[in-house]
Amino acid sequence: MTTDQPNGLPIHNGVPIPNDAPPKPRPTTSSTSLTARLRLPTTYTTLPSQCLSAYQSFVRHNSSQVTSIESALRSLTYLLPGTRVADTPLTSESLHTFLSLLTAYNTHLLASPPYTPQRRYERFWEAGSTVYARCAALLRTVQYTQLLLEMLAKRAGEKTRWRVVVLLEVVKAVCRLCMGRVSGSRPVIATGVGDERTERGVDARHAEDAEAEDGAPGVAGEGEGGWKMPRTGMRLPSLPCASSSSTEPIATGESVADFLTSRAITADEIKSARRLVRRLHTLPGQLAELLYVLQPALYALALQRCGADRRDWRPWLLGLSMEMAARQLGRADVEDSVVGGARGLSGVEREEMKRRGWGLAWWGMRGAFYENVTGGVVRGVAGRLKGKPLLDMVGVVVEDYDFLWGEYYFPTATL
Repeated sequence: MTTDQPNGLPIHNGVPIPNDAPPKPRPTTSSTSLTARLRLPTTYTTLPSQCLSAYQSFVRHNSSQVTSIESALRSLTYLLPGTRVADTPLTSESLHTFLSLLTAYNTHLLASPPYTPQRRYERFWEAGSTVYARCAALLRTVQYTQLLLEMLAKRAGEKTRWRVVVLLEVVKAVCRLCMGRVSGSRPVIATGVGDERTERGVDARHAEDAEAEDGAPGVAGEGEGGWKMPRTGMRLPSLPCASSSSTEPIATGESVADFLTSRAITADEIKSARRLVRRLHTLPGQLAELLYVLQPALYALALQRCGADRRDWRPWLLGLSMEMAARQLGRADVEDSVVGGARGLSGVEREEMKRRGWGLAWWGMRGAFYENVTGGVVRGVAGRLKGKPLLDMVGVVVEDYDFLWGEYYFPTATL
């Protein structure tokens, strides 16, 4: 107990306390970690991070082997979509989805400059906007998992299946609209797995490592790996042998013109990432992009309204007309607003227009057109190939994919 003396000094348990005495320390609440409060061994909590670090190190040091394994496993999933074994489509698609997500993660680990112009454009907007980066990540994830989600939803009934299909298409449309808004009314460029694993990126890095291992240090001269500069130690690649005739074979298998062309800098490589895709200033261009983005969602909604009638032509005609209108409006916008027309577009935009043009061919495998026209042709071809040596395997694979194209929506989706 503390009291006060007449001279003003406090007394604690009969002992006077001087004024210059240090203050009594206050009890502090001990901040213990969750691991200590749960009394978990530290080894168990650090094991996941250690395994992840070990996996990342393995992928970075064995990129070529990892890529070969991914390709082999993905090729195996392409051969297992059929109905000969119970739940084979679901099992095959589950494996394919897992491999797609794993490949996307490995691609992120192995990404290294120089990037392709398309990937450089995407990385520019992902680094500058959190909304763009999150929408792009969500869009890729939905594209990888959409068929698997449709298969799982179909087990709960057709109504649940079409609700899931429409929901996924709406999510993808919203993501594309947000990405186009953030980028300043620019078209959304389609992405795929492995875009960052360019030959000039990962493969060039391994080539440099191989040259560093093959080249003997301290030797300046001309050898199999080229000529090593004595001052800097850098190694120049060997030039191909020039021949008098362009058709005459040369020692390196590459002509001088091809050698120089492969190392020339293109216009897309020196452009800033923002200028690789133009802004849509005119109304036809903006309307074309809006129709192209909303077309899958409206087509899926029309299929949901038609229900079990797969031979109804109305959803198919609606979707095809919207995509054709978007393509015509886009062409008109290019001819009016771009100097030189399609030739004035960047390589990224030309590749996107070409991809969208080939996407029109998938309308021959969708909806009423497949049920009334294409499906009979596919089944007839599969039937003729059956029972013939070597061709029987091809017929079985065609028949299996006929099951996917006829029963599910997303195998023929292009967005």
